[in-house]
Amino acid sequence: MKKISSITLLTTILLFSGCGQSFNSNSLDRNLAQVNNCADPSYTELCAANQIIQAQCIDCHDRFHDTWTAFDTDQKWIDSGRVIKNDADRSPLIVKLKKYGGNMPKDKDPLSTADINALRTWINNMP
Repeated sequence: MKKISSITLLTTILLFSGCGQSFNSNSLDRNLAQVNNCADPSYTELCAANQIIQAQCIDCHDRFHDTWTAFDTDQKWIDSGRVIKNDADRSPLIVKLKKYGGNMPKDKDPLSTADINALRTWINNMP
């Protein structure tokens, strides 16, 4: 009986040890918090946009069905089709946000106005 209780306790601890994580352990996004996903750190608009995207989107948009962590330049975002250079209003990255009629980020609160403005500024001012 004592052996069964020990096994039950150990199983319960293992099952719940992952609860409360602030990252998706399947996508390894816990490593992204230390990465400034920017090819050119002096390009503050892209760096700010990528920090917002890392904080708000990477949990779902990485590894299994997407590769957003690899988009460290404007051109990579443009080539992905998610950003239309100098046109935030038509860029899917913006159009799919909750405040613009979309449903992203899914199962989270909408992005703040400041975050959306930073994304729009980056897209609209791409060199």
